[in-house]
Amino acid sequence: MKKSSPEEIRQKFNLLVDSYSDLDAGQRTAVDSVKIAELIAKVAARVNAGATEILDIGCGAGNYAIRILTYLPDANVTLVDLSEKMLERAAERTGTISKGRITRIWGDIRNILLPENHFDIVVAGTSLHHLRIDTEWKDVFDCIYRSLKPGGSFWISDLIKHDNTDVHQVLWENYSEFLVREAGEELRDWVFGQMQIEDSPRSLNYQIELLQNTGFRNTEILHKNMIFAAFGGVK
Repeated sequence: MKKSSPEEIRQKFNLLVDSYSDLDAGQRTAVDSVKIAELIAKVAARVNAGATEILDIGCGAGNYAIRILTYLPDANVTLVDLSEKMLERAAERTGTISKGRITRIWGDIRNILLPENHFDIVVAGTSLHHLRIDTEWKDVFDCIYRSLKPGGSFWISDLIKHDNTDVHQVLWENYSEFLVREAGEELRDWVFGQMQIEDSPRSLNYQIELLQNTGFRNTEILHKNMIFAAFGGVK
């Protein structure tokens, strides 16, 4: 099946800004989204307690950046998103709590040149599953690694697949049941349809190995539930 283009994805998320702007509700269709965002913020702020530069890739409406700023309010934040509407909302929301500088970069992380040895913390919340072929995954991880200062950390929260098809099917069924409980079959069917045309997730094993091969040390799995996980590593 042909996947959605970046332009089609941009247009879709321009229409969903309000639904991504509730800090307490998080992303409705992502399992444990509030818990994971808070966990990543705590871990990032502890690992890089003196952080002055934060990068939020696929920032959406800014929930991850906001949570990190509650621990590191003086840090400068760079926001990256394909959707200009999401980027605008994220800048507005983070600007109300940040004592540092807010920088916006509108575009696709696959095409953005990041400064080298610049960031203390990089976070990617439910965004990297839009990457397609293996070379894109490698190039993006390489780019992020170069952009981090020595000792900087990269934390990912995302939809994942599983290498064992039987395991994946069971957890996919569990996720289906979760969506039906949360909002009914109509939302479940819409979410699964969007995943089919938009997403190309990789397994947790794949991404941990990619982090290690890129040069990250101390890779850690912070949380996993059904087909969602939070993990990362330190440069």
